[in-house]
Amino acid sequence: MSITYLLTQNNFKNFIKKIIFYICSFIFLVSCGSQVNSFSLNEENNENQEIIYSEGWGIHYKYPIIVHLSKEIIQENNNISKQIQNAMNTWNNAIGRKILTLKFVDKIHSENNFLSLYAPLNYKNTAIYFDRKKDNSNGWQERTGKNRNILASTIFSSNKNIIIKAAIRFNRDNYIFGNTKTDQSYEKQILVDMESIALHELGHVLGLGHMLNESSSVMYPFINTGPDSIDSPSTVRCLSKNDIYRIRSIYMGGKEAKFSCLQK
Repeated sequence: MSITYLLTQNNFKNFIKKIIFYICSFIFLVSCGSQVNSFSLNEENNENQEIIYSEGWGIHYKYPIIVHLSKEIIQENNNISKQIQNAMNTWNNAIGRKILTLKFVDKIHSENNFLSLYAPLNYKNTAIYFDRKKDNSNGWQERTGKNRNILASTIFSSNKNIIIKAAIRFNRDNYIFGNTKTDQSYEKQILVDMESIALHELGHVLGLGHMLNESSSVMYPFINTGPDSIDSPSTVRCLSKNDIYRIRSIYMGGKEAKFSCLQK
């Protein structure tokens, strides 16, 4: 399965740029063998898909899910790991137990090392990757086959309703991932709030789909880009009551949900 973010332009206020998230394609690991099948969904699908995988990573999985982050990414921005960890903490607190954890590694396959969108699923680790230009090669478009306007893609392998493996790939060619409350956009790259995007993407990693009719949900498919402001807020760092309800329906048995803020 692949979930993507698409960049669109508004028709007012100087074409304010927004991100629109669509479910692109699914892949399933056939239970009777190792063959992986894939197919695509219409990117203009306007239907909700509250929960993609109703059993998450399964009741027999040895939690927490370890998500690997390359030190190469951290070296670019030391705050990225904190922003991702904040997003993980938000989901863990909502579930009432530690489901996600971040692990720093010296080197994982990154940048232009993957020749296709689903190539990361050939490796055992669940990880976060930056696809970017290297040696005059366009990492994102050439290695994922996706348009330059797409922000990120989360891919899965699964067995029926249980996730087997996942990876998040970010389009670093065209975007800067940081803190839109404090950072500024660059001339050639658009600033995106990493904590907000990580919160959304990790929701997919945990089994959630898009909520097209709930603007209060972190799984709502629109988010502003660029520096955060009253007129154009570009951070979504809080879950809604429905987000909490849905994630706890997948991962049961945790303590009471905790949250420092609630999206209304």
